[in-house]
Amino acid sequence: MATTFPDAADVEHVLDLAARAPSAGNAQPWRWLVDTRGVHLFADWSRSLGDSDADRRDVVLSCGAVLHHCAVAFGAAGWSSRIHRLPEPDVLASLELAARPAGAASRELAAAIARRRADRRPYRGALPAGTIEQLVIRAARFDVQLSVVPASRWARLGDAEFALRYAGAAPQHDGDQAAMLVLATAADTEGMRLRAGEALSDLTLAAAALGLATCPLTQPLRDQRNRLALTCEVFDGDAYPQALLRLGQQPVTDALPPLQRRSVAETTTFALG
Repeated sequence: MATTFPDAADVEHVLDLAARAPSAGNAQPWRWLVDTRGVHLFADWSRSLGDSDADRRDVVLSCGAVLHHCAVAFGAAGWSSRIHRLPEPDVLASLELAARPAGAASRELAAAIARRRADRRPYRGALPAGTIEQLVIRAARFDVQLSVVPASRWARLGDAEFALRYAGAAPQHDGDQAAMLVLATAADTEGMRLRAGEALSDLTLAAAALGLATCPLTQPLRDQRNRLALTCEVFDGDAYPQALLRLGQQPVTDALPPLQRRSVAETTTFALG
């Protein structure tokens, strides 16, 4: 049990910032319980976009992303988080907090939260040397593998949709110079999906801190044949793709507005009495 604990106003500020985490369809499928033991994360299955395994995967990935955003925001506010994943049935994670001065890395990532957008516009220009290698190392800290999807295997469909192409029409990128990355795990379990969501959050924030654009994607992985083909080509059949991530230079156009977020009052129960 923590000997100190942030006050309710500080917790509300952190959870409000964490709510900017990416989620499939902007569903924000999470709930929080704050009590004297810490901050506890639950999936809000009522906000799932469907009943398939892919829908369940999207919910847990989204919860992993908000979990990481939350830990980053607490770190910048002067609270370190010890994360207990799947500590008991129905609880995805619990954060045990301890006062600790904010480090430069936490402050940098937290500052990137407000700037990050899921940008589906075409990207232009080459990535700085070593960028992908840096992100591979970051993903590995979450036990997540990161690799590049060959440009011949993905396509841009109109203004905002993307697909994997392992059969049928040849891919068209329409001038989009993004790199397409795939995050994969050694097992296809809820715990590993949660880790993949945390890694996805970390990579998007690290990219935003570098001034790069990102767009997390899961829709292309709903086609099981393409998901399996990607697994075999990129990971020799020895991993489970959980999400895709477009990465590239920021479009030289107007900045995207932030999406509407659920309020802390909608997502959180406080039991600190």
